[in-house]
Amino acid sequence: MEQPFKRQRSLLRSRRWPALTSWPSRRAVPGGFPHFATGLVIALALVVLAGAIVGAVLRLRHKIREEIAHHDGEVLYAVSRMQQFADESSGDLDASLADPASQFTHVLTISRLAGVIGIRLFAPDGKFINAFPAYISEVPLAPADLPTLRALQPVSHYLPAAQLGQFDLLSLDDRAPVPLLVVNIPLHPSDRSRLLGVAQFVIEGSSIARAFAALDRSLFVQATLIFLAGGGLLSLGLVLAFRRLERANRLLAERTASLLRANQELALAARTSAVGAVTAHLIHGLKNPLSGLQSLVNNHLDGTGADWQEAIATTRRMQTQINDVVRILGEQRAGVEYELSLAELAEVITAKAAPAAADAGVHFTAILDAHATLSNREADLIVLVLDNLIRNALQATPRGRSVRLHLTRAEDGVAFDVADEGPGLPPAVRERLFTPCRSTKEGGSGIGLAISRQLAAHLGGTLELHRDSARGCVFRLTVPLQVAGEPGAVLTAAGCARSA
Repeated sequence: MEQPFKRQRSLLRSRRWPALTSWPSRRAVPGGFPHFATGLVIALALVVLAGAIVGAVLRLRHKIREEIAHHDGEVLYAVSRMQQFADESSGDLDASLADPASQFTHVLTISRLAGVIGIRLFAPDGKFINAFPAYISEVPLAPADLPTLRALQPVSHYLPAAQLGQFDLLSLDDRAPVPLLVVNIPLHPSDRSRLLGVAQFVIEGSSIARAFAALDRSLFVQATLIFLAGGGLLSLGLVLAFRRLERANRLLAERTASLLRANQELALAARTSAVGAVTAHLIHGLKNPLSGLQSLVNNHLDGTGADWQEAIATTRRMQTQINDVVRILGEQRAGVEYELSLAELAEVITAKAAPAAADAGVHFTAILDAHATLSNREADLIVLVLDNLIRNALQATPRGRSVRLHLTRAEDGVAFDVADEGPGLPPAVRERLFTPCRSTKEGGSGIGLAISRQLAAHLGGTLELHRDSARGCVFRLTVPLQVAGEPGAVLTAAGCARSA
């Protein structure tokens, strides 16, 4: 029975449960985050953390090294100022300090500090003047240091691996490199009015090298501790986050699988429900004629004439309904497909309603105010629903009055309005109109409208009581079809057409 209900399944998926069918399959939802991916993300995060720590440590190391080297320069500059103050106390040093010879004497006095292995004296413009020991080479002052010295600030340079031969301190250049600190201090009068000269001290830098080594060890230990603590917390946080993500993904996969199973069950229920609806319609259509036949046979076993004619008509009605349902099931089982227009559908309904309208003495009219095409499967279900509504309308309408079927454009497609001229519905019936209940008609089952609404739902449409008054009722079946307006046409119960 798969083929007959492709249309209903399509409508079910596209109109009734779109959220369910839009879920991805189970294979598309990860059941858990792969462990190698978790490890890769943690490794990348640790690399980024390590890079950030190394960059910060290197910047801090460079800054601290500059401060250590500058500290020795500041010490020498302070000693020079103290020596200058002491000389001023004993005489007019400011006048003699302008003399290079006095400057050199002043610098030699300062050079008695431990670690100084050579001095140079430069003029304010950076030109070499004198040196001690005498064999130290004559080199000009570095031009980059002059702006700072002219601002009367000392300048220090640490050389971690310098060749002593470069400074002519030894005659052999193949000696192992040693750390040196080169300090340039400005010479100026007490009022700091101008630069008088520059003294350069070449200092043995072993103490600074030891300080730098201790600094490196301290920074390495601190960076390692920070990396271990930060990396551990970061790794723990990522592991916990990925575990929560894994649980969420697993839960999502389970819920998706549950929704897919529920969707499959709903689709299966819809397919089986369609078969049940058609079968129920068949039973509903057979129950009343069979009940009439049974009453006729019980009460008029010896009757002739009109009674037997009623029995024959009832039997024919039963046979027609059986044939209609069997034809519908046969078309759907065989996969027969073709299209009908609304005009052809109106002719089919008019032809089916004609005998019942004639028996009831009621005028039946079909009015066509829309144009559309539909498949035979849609038409079959629409005919079943309208046939039930029209028969109910004929039974509710007094003789000599009219029942009208109006096919018109609606907001959601095509509307089929079945209007009678009966007395209206009792309040008790109106409250439970589409609920299976005891029928108010003799021999009725009370499930006709409930079955019709179910068939309308399989079409993706609706069935409702559009209007109820003392002048009659209007039931509206709305089906989602592509429609276009066209000049109206009227079909009478006789099946002939005339201008609207």
